[in-house]
Amino acid sequence: MTMQEHDDIIAAVTGGDSQWRPDRLTRLRARLDEIEDGLGDPWHPDNPTGFDAVLEADRSGQTSAVGVRRFQSLGLPAELVPESLGGRMAGADLLGLVMRPVFRRDPALAFSHGFTPFLGAQMVWLNGDARQCGRMASVILRGGTVGVACQRFEHESAFHSQEYTAAWSDDGMLRLNGRKNAINNAHTAELVIGFVRTGDGDTDYSILMFDPAMVPPTRVRALGRHRTTGVRGVQAAGLEFVDCPLPGESLVGTWGDGVALSLRAYPAVHAVFPSMTVGLADTALRAAVRAAQEREFGGPAGDASTRSAIAGTFVDLLVADCLSLTASRSVHLLPDQCDVLTAVTKYIVPKIVSEALYDLSAVMGDAFHADQGHNAVFRKHLRDLSTITFGHVSSAICQSVIAPYLPALAPGAPAAAPTPADLFRLEVPLPPMDGERLAVFGGGDGLLDYLAHAALRLPDALTGQDHADLLRELVAGLCAEAAEIREEAGRLTGSAGGLLLDTHSFPLSERYALVLAAAACVGVWLNAGAGGDAFLTDPAWAALALHRLLRRVGRSVPALPRSIEGQLCDEVLERVRVPHSLDLLRSGCAG
Repeated sequence: MTMQEHDDIIAAVTGGDSQWRPDRLTRLRARLDEIEDGLGDPWHPDNPTGFDAVLEADRSGQTSAVGVRRFQSLGLPAELVPESLGGRMAGADLLGLVMRPVFRRDPALAFSHGFTPFLGAQMVWLNGDARQCGRMASVILRGGTVGVACQRFEHESAFHSQEYTAAWSDDGMLRLNGRKNAINNAHTAELVIGFVRTGDGDTDYSILMFDPAMVPPTRVRALGRHRTTGVRGVQAAGLEFVDCPLPGESLVGTWGDGVALSLRAYPAVHAVFPSMTVGLADTALRAAVRAAQEREFGGPAGDASTRSAIAGTFVDLLVADCLSLTASRSVHLLPDQCDVLTAVTKYIVPKIVSEALYDLSAVMGDAFHADQGHNAVFRKHLRDLSTITFGHVSSAICQSVIAPYLPALAPGAPAAAPTPADLFRLEVPLPPMDGERLAVFGGGDGLLDYLAHAALRLPDALTGQDHADLLRELVAGLCAEAAEIREEAGRLTGSAGGLLLDTHSFPLSERYALVLAAAACVGVWLNAGAGGDAFLTDPAWAALALHRLLRRVGRSVPALPRSIEGQLCDEVLERVRVPHSLDLLRSGCAG
């Protein structure tokens, strides 16, 4: 069923009221159903977009041509374009969700045709002029590809090694020089977004947008393909430019302000990317459950340790989803303080998910080593996650954004704006992103303060609930940890050039990130009643999530009733059986 057909049916039921519009969650679920139906059951061996086909494409190092056509026919490119430019993107929080069905099946396809265009386009949506925005929208909406030539960072992946330089010439043209060996979609891109060095200073960069097919062929050379360890279907390759002329209108934003302009765009990118990867982890957990059930000949998925691992991984995915949801909505609702929160999300979510999946490999047993058949998808997705996480922006870069902000957490520092409840409510529509208000560095953080506010609400929220004492004790532990983080932040020293050099800053940034993840979980649980989901309003998942996060930061935790892990493992088994997604939304899946 298409979205139009879905809306027509609802309109008929409501008497065709022209003022009636389905609520945000209803439309989202209908859209996800449409995508899932269009992609089909991924476990079915005859599905051309299923796991068998994806595994074959991965082995051959190609992106599935059928998958690309299906991506386009389902209108998924339009999800990357704001509604104001003719697309369907109505919020960063929704974009991550609608890309999850693709990430569940084919991370290489999703990364090349979903995330990479979003990364490049975000620079244009927030910094470009009307002509540039229209050009980018036109290319994406018709299914064209976009490449991104990233800024060079020391000790990073091949995507961040090497960089281009650009300078103005006397004829009013730009001259582009240099080579990069790894640009996703380099040889097929209709538009390339390039971060180019324009001076000798650390921040002397500009952003360019150009069509590589339109430059003089004698001034550009296509380099060989760059092979990746994971997402082997990604078509990354190199381009070398020698005194290549580009029109002045290639410049996005103002000359020399590339770093500041990219910082305006990165918060949404840092929030949406982890949200997308929850879909990849969904498949890995689903594959582990299926492998465990096959060993038990269709039984309940193994012994106590197996069930504990399944429950723990599931809750880690919910933690990732809570933080991604909160961060992606903050880009719209709290633009002045979203940069640190989104950097925390990009740093800690891939870390939590990767560690959970590595632990889950024990549940796979011998099936972990499968090269053929549906069990092979687990190891492939694990490899894909590692590659796309490091290939985008590594943990060290995100920590370098977080660390300089830590002194602002010290006691006595000015308080950030209070955290609104709508930050945690997916059902509430969002205003458009405001490029002028988006923070460029260290805007603030009200989420840490939210824990104390949440603790005051707990007595009423937990009335008549199971595990009430446990959840109160866990939140009290989080408040104590937050207070210690503030005290230690006040003792940090060694700030130089905007980068905190104190050796304690990185370990403290990890603890801070974990506590923010916990605060996001508390916020989602406390506000879940507005969505009417019985699973989310149950304290069990929140209790296990906070229990695991507190253990990660090294705090002592109260004993956890065995029934909680059992309940959550049963939830996973039921969602695999039905099937439903293994995230906060619990949407329908095709398989």
